[in-house]
Amino acid sequence: MNVILGATGVVGSAVLDELVKRGVPTRAAFRSRVPDPRATQHARVDLSTGEGLEACLDGARTVFLATGDMVDQVGAEVRVIEAARRAGVNRLVKLSILCAGSEAFFLARVHCAIERELERSGIPNTVLRPGGFMQNFVTYYGHALKTEGVLRLPWGDGEESPIDARDIARVAAVCLTSESFTGRHLDLCGPKAMTYQEMTRVLGQAAGRELRYESIPDGGFREAMLPYAVSPAHVEGLIDMFRFHREGRAPRASDAVLEVTGTPPRSFEDFAREHAGSWRED
Repeated sequence: MNVILGATGVVGSAVLDELVKRGVPTRAAFRSRVPDPRATQHARVDLSTGEGLEACLDGARTVFLATGDMVDQVGAEVRVIEAARRAGVNRLVKLSILCAGSEAFFLARVHCAIERELERSGIPNTVLRPGGFMQNFVTYYGHALKTEGVLRLPWGDGEESPIDARDIARVAAVCLTSESFTGRHLDLCGPKAMTYQEMTRVLGQAAGRELRYESIPDGGFREAMLPYAVSPAHVEGLIDMFRFHREGRAPRASDAVLEVTGTPPRSFEDFAREHAGSWRED
């Protein structure tokens, strides 16, 4: 049995899709939203308390570990790692973040602490370190782009190489079902570095309307985000991460998707055409 923790998230649901395509038995964990009915089994788990975790991992062969932002994300994921070790899990694939090893910003330090505990556990593992998801332009930025025609972020004119979550999932599926990449930390990027001005222009061309990007000060982003954030620390963490990227300190290229899967990652242009309806006016 292959357990997917975070099966209702953007990446976790794509991992589930990949494993189902391969005919791999899956147990999809959820807390409140019931995941894809195509999963072989479902298990309710509250990672903030550990409720249901032992039962979820009973008989598990592999585990895909992804969580959303949580007040104590380190505690939650380490709890999973410890339970997986007790359950005799053969392989664990963790969703981390690009540049986690740098510990240069809050979210990097969170994930690096978890990565260290995973290494100490002795469980054979692979760590996936993706950059920003293309899906962010639908899930997080889509409403503003659709209703106002503008995306506001404190990113300046820095570049990023966003990756489609489905390409992360293709990598994860290989790492869960093969030993070939055990012990690796894989940086996952899209095929091309772009500025946000360039990305919004591509989205606008796909949607058939003018869309634009505005770089805003850190303070403006902080004010907009605080009402919706898990905690003030997470808002500051995002600001630190954006600063890290706009200063050009993050890698903008990686061949890992091609290396692992044998095919290159999807282009931003293809993603924009596929999801063009997300940014069209009603």
